[in-house]
Amino acid sequence: MTIDNANPKLFGLPAYCSRRLTQGTRMKKNASPIKVLAVALAVLSNIGRAQVPAPTEQPVESLPTEQNIFGEKTDVTIGAGATYAARYPGATSRQLVPNPVLSLQRGILFADTLRGIGVQYQSASEFYVAQSFFYDLGRLDKNNSWRPGSNRLVGMGDVPGSVTAHTLIAQTFTALLLVSAEIEMALRDTARRNRYRLGIEFTPLKNASDTVTIDLDGWWGDGRYNQAWFGVTPQQAARTGFAAFSPGAGVYQLVPGVSWEHHLDRHWSSTLQLTGTRYVATVSDSPILAQRTSTSATAAIAYTY
Repeated sequence: MTIDNANPKLFGLPAYCSRRLTQGTRMKKNASPIKVLAVALAVLSNIGRAQVPAPTEQPVESLPTEQNIFGEKTDVTIGAGATYAARYPGATSRQLVPNPVLSLQRGILFADTLRGIGVQYQSASEFYVAQSFFYDLGRLDKNNSWRPGSNRLVGMGDVPGSVTAHTLIAQTFTALLLVSAEIEMALRDTARRNRYRLGIEFTPLKNASDTVTIDLDGWWGDGRYNQAWFGVTPQQAARTGFAAFSPGAGVYQLVPGVSWEHHLDRHWSSTLQLTGTRYVATVSDSPILAQRTSTSATAAIAYTY
């Protein structure tokens, strides 16, 4: 499973409950606690963030019925990593950016820089469901050290950021195979855009010290999402050298990836991830895309206690 904004697997964290409820869900425009925390977590996770899709980790262990769903202790993970990737989806310019890591987990509750804040649950049959809130930082029309953007997009204006709601389900079928699906909805009235993901993950190697996973994800964007990220309005075309382009709704990217997680001991772990992205179908002819295929690499180390 690939999560487009962050990489839970990179730091030995449960990856479900990621990246972004229903159209009727509304966030007030004042600074609610959920929005404040979501924005803070997004900023931390996106210092120098590139648009790097990420594979998933196995779900959290199922809770016995007699166990307190809020847990008996809080698990904390801290760490750091770096990603080398495109400045924005489809860019040729690249940069090396830092990725700080902070995760708090207690029972079904979690808050971290990779998934935002939310709740998660896994049944004894290894069916997993999660709901979380995060903050999508959008895209700028200039270079930036911690938000997606490039000087190549001058005149395009910004893709506005928004609090996002994520609903995710996953089912583990065998020790080797997991299938997942995800819905991400932007909750800001002036930045409504939704996208959907279907993914499959194989784990050819898993032992006490090493886990290797291979995954493939397909992403589908509604008309507003694809227009925001890949379209060019007549007004934007008049301000830039790009031709007007309206992609409409549809599949916009395929994302294969491979990840290797190595446990140095019971506390320390390291991860290396390689990811590819191929922009396809409805957005493949977008003038925003300087290239249709891109790759990224991320390395990280984390401490859990």
